[in-house]
Amino acid sequence: MTESLVFAAMAAPMIALAVVLYLYDRIRRREALYRWACSQNLNLLSAQQPLLTEASAFPVSLSKAQHVFRVHVEMKDGIRRSGWVRLGDAWRGLGSTNADVKWD
Repeated sequence: MTESLVFAAMAAPMIALAVVLYLYDRIRRREALYRWACSQNLNLLSAQQPLLTEASAFPVSLSKAQHVFRVHVEMKDGIRRSGWVRLGDAWRGLGSTNADVKWD
């Protein structure tokens, strides 16, 4: 009984840290996407990140530091477009302002 309590007391902070780091990374990804949309004068209507099994417009060999989004945007003149956005670069990740876009 005490062994399981000790294990739970040790595991709980590690699990909590993993959840906090995941949520922080998720917020950083969304902020980077909104910064990109603002810099391009686009209104971001929706954005989704593909799962590993979903096809995207970018190769499978992209760095884990880069993030790919499927986006639907509206331009200032009211025209709506959809496409794929890859944020960051292979070495600095979201620390870079690089963005590759492939429109449908």
